[in-house]
Amino acid sequence: MTSIIKADNGSTSGVSGIVQTADNSGVLAFQTGAGTTALTLDATQNATFVGWVKMPVYTVATLPTAGTAGRRAFVSNALTPVALSAVVGGGTLTVPVFDNGTTWIVG
Repeated sequence: MTSIIKADNGSTSGVSGIVQTADNSGVLAFQTGAGTTALTLDATQNATFVGWVKMPVYTVATLPTAGTAGRRAFVSNALTPVALSAVVGGGTLTVPVFDNGTTWIVG
């Protein structure tokens, strides 16, 4: 891979940064200081993560205002959640939610 941006992490473990494949295929890779690829973005806009994708956890009352369709999160206090319905707080269940552009939906 060919380096585009390098960032010295200040340790002896190496240099991290963003690299592009030498074959000019349009693949970008985000690497750790040890040279391990953590995230790859390919030419067709697919993202591949080498690890976990961690979503934020909120209570229903602290969710950001809905209106940006496609965002995902978790709530830790859902009350009798019903899939594809608006999330209601006041309970003890942790469930995934998504912003449909108007409201936060269980799912």
